[in-house]
Amino acid sequence: MTPIKNFTEKEIRSAILKKAKPTIKSKDSKHWMGEIYSNGILVTTVKIPNEHNRNMFMNKSKFIARDLKLNNHQFNEFIECHLTEKEYSELVAELK
Repeated sequence: MTPIKNFTEKEIRSAILKKAKPTIKSKDSKHWMGEIYSNGILVTTVKIPNEHNRNMFMNKSKFIARDLKLNNHQFNEFIECHLTEKEYSELVAELK
């Protein structure tokens, strides 16, 4: 199994907001919560990290990957910009 790479919280946050385009359901807590829809159907809810430049190590990133419905390899590509918004939308659409 491919390990999740160490990304900054800011990198993960940016990728989620740009590619998954979640509907923000809560900004009141420490981390935002977002809902991801596909064709109007709620597929998942994800915790959105803050804009800190510190690393979010694999033990925390794996929970975000799980919430995004991505395996480790897909999560790495999602953050590194190899997995586009369109490709992510297609993956999520298959989950319905």
